[in-house]
Amino acid sequence: MLPNRARPASHRRRSSAGRLGFSMLEMLVVMIVLAILVAIAIPKMAQIITHERVNRAAQVVVQDLQNGFAMAGRQRAPVRLTFYPSTKKYVFTDRATGTMLSQRLFSQGTDYSLSSLTSTVNPVDVLPNGIGSASFEVTVSNGGYSRKVFASSAGFVRMTPQ
Repeated sequence: MLPNRARPASHRRRSSAGRLGFSMLEMLVVMIVLAILVAIAIPKMAQIITHERVNRAAQVVVQDLQNGFAMAGRQRAPVRLTFYPSTKKYVFTDRATGTMLSQRLFSQGTDYSLSSLTSTVNPVDVLPNGIGSASFEVTVSNGGYSRKVFASSAGFVRMTPQ
């Protein structure tokens, strides 16, 4: 039999002092580093999710208001937009009959989970020619982040820049 040095590396036996894994100290250092990275990432991810929800809600408000101005023309009748800040929703109804045409809910449990939905004018009537009773601004917010949507009486709807 060949001496240990003369054998190829693949045939040598490992000594009992050889390392087969990581030490407890190395594993502890890796776990601490991972915990620090997670502690940094979670609050930032929560903030990003909140901002995305508010931005998405503001985009939906823009689309709904544009559709509401067009809805009055399609109905050939005045449409009333009413905001309900306590329940974080708004409703489009036929002004003459009170029939609900559409509504949007932004409260907890929905995709948006807003903490507030407010309007500077409430209610707003939209005539069949697309003219609103007043210019108004809708504010959607969650926590400390909010976005504003402006609607002119002529039916021009836009989200204000941040």
